[in-house]
Amino acid sequence: MRALWVTDPWDTLDHPRDTTLRLVQEALASGQRSWWCDSSGLRLEGGRVLARCREVRGAPPGRESAGWALEPAADVEASAFDLLLYRVDPPVDCRYLEHLQLLAWAADAGGAEVVNPPHVLTRWGDKLGPPALAAALPPTVVSSSWERLREFGRTERRTVLKPLGGAQSRGVQLCTFETPEEVERSRREIEALSAGFARPVLLQRFLPEVHEGEKRLWFVDGELLAHVKKRPLAGTFVIDMDKGSACLACDLTLAETRLVSVVGGALRAAGVRLAAVDLIADRVTDWNLTSPGMLPIMERVLDRNLAAKVVRALAGRAQPTRAAG
Repeated sequence: MRALWVTDPWDTLDHPRDTTLRLVQEALASGQRSWWCDSSGLRLEGGRVLARCREVRGAPPGRESAGWALEPAADVEASAFDLLLYRVDPPVDCRYLEHLQLLAWAADAGGAEVVNPPHVLTRWGDKLGPPALAAALPPTVVSSSWERLREFGRTERRTVLKPLGGAQSRGVQLCTFETPEEVERSRREIEALSAGFARPVLLQRFLPEVHEGEKRLWFVDGELLAHVKKRPLAGTFVIDMDKGSACLACDLTLAETRLVSVVGGALRAAGVRLAAVDLIADRVTDWNLTSPGMLPIMERVLDRNLAAKVVRALAGRAQPTRAAG
């Protein structure tokens, strides 16, 4: 397998905890070749998509930033790789989509497979998922209209406000609609997040079960790899692993086990290779299709090498292409 891993800039990564780098490390250990670049290394020139990238030759045991061995940067045609793993973190904005368009161009021209499929990343998003599984979401409305959002809020009374293209709980807020003062406060919060009601945002029923935790289910090619429970930060409903939310092993309920089968089937049918689905009270609250993370944390909690299974799955389906150098 020859894989190009496209991420955010190297010096912005949390190297020991970064899922992409953990997968690169495991790919090297299993004899698979890996190259890295950030999204600024992609360009279309002369009808070809090129990546200004560096082959990764070695990774330190703890993945500290200073210990990686990378070859000097060189231009490689994207079609020379078997897999193009687009792992740039949200927000899913023009910057994100325009770089993804370059990878999609390379895939359409023949050769490499983009992980995950560009049509899934652009059509589903991390908050909505497949239309066929809309019933798996809590009651939800997506709109830029204050009137419609207010109507939904007054019906639900307590709601969670989310940006459509966000991640890691950025921009997530509790909006309540029980008093005129709360309605006005919610209006201001929604107005700010929607850029003056110009962009759609998501408003969703607040699930009080979040205080018991949110379960993360990691899928590879539609098969459940592992699951854990995440706890919200003290005194809030927000779960943020970067700010200290706890993570622990857990069991799945019968309803969750049934949902695993349905979700896995939908992911597999759409060609989604990697996904991390979050559940609260048997409802899907996030799909995490852009750059599913938390793998190093889950490995530590479960004392299992999860990255090896991911790499084996990716390598097992990789279609050989001409050498990348």
